[in-house]
Amino acid sequence: MILAHFMTEVHEANMFVVACPVTRKALLVDAATVDPRLAPFLERHHLELDGVFITHDHYDHIGGLASIVKQYACPVYAGKGSLSGTPARVVGQGDTLTVGEAMGRVIALPGHTPTSIGLVLPGMVFTGDALFAGSIGGTTSDHEKNCEVEHIRKNIFTLPDDTGIHTGHGPSSTVYIEKNFNPFFV
Repeated sequence: MILAHFMTEVHEANMFVVACPVTRKALLVDAATVDPRLAPFLERHHLELDGVFITHDHYDHIGGLASIVKQYACPVYAGKGSLSGTPARVVGQGDTLTVGEAMGRVIALPGHTPTSIGLVLPGMVFTGDALFAGSIGGTTSDHEKNCEVEHIRKNIFTLPDDTGIHTGHGPSSTVYIEKNFNPFFV
């Protein structure tokens, strides 16, 4: 898989491009802004943006969505059907998405928002703001925090230890590191 990381100026939110090296089909994970590096990256690597996956509906993850969808005419996949007026195909726990020849699996990660989702692809998982390196996403109640922790344990910590964790903000990590050293789980 081809993987590119773009840290944006919108609260230092991360955007990722993941692409199939065979078909050159690409998926954008989160859309904080219309990053000026995105189009040149896609062109340089001869990639076709085939979809946008939104981990949750906060403005620092969807601020550029409408413009990106207009520019690339690609579908949006999210945990809810409308993101600030941009329609999305609703996906949830167990649904599958393809990125070229790679099969991805959607996981539910409620807590930070009720409709937070993640995407598992071979060797990696995109967690949005549910799980960070050394932390978890903010919640407004103990119930939401417990729900978030439970879903992280069930849907992420059951992945192989060397699975890369790509988060909505901050550095990437691995399942092994977060399972064994994240203070919310040890």
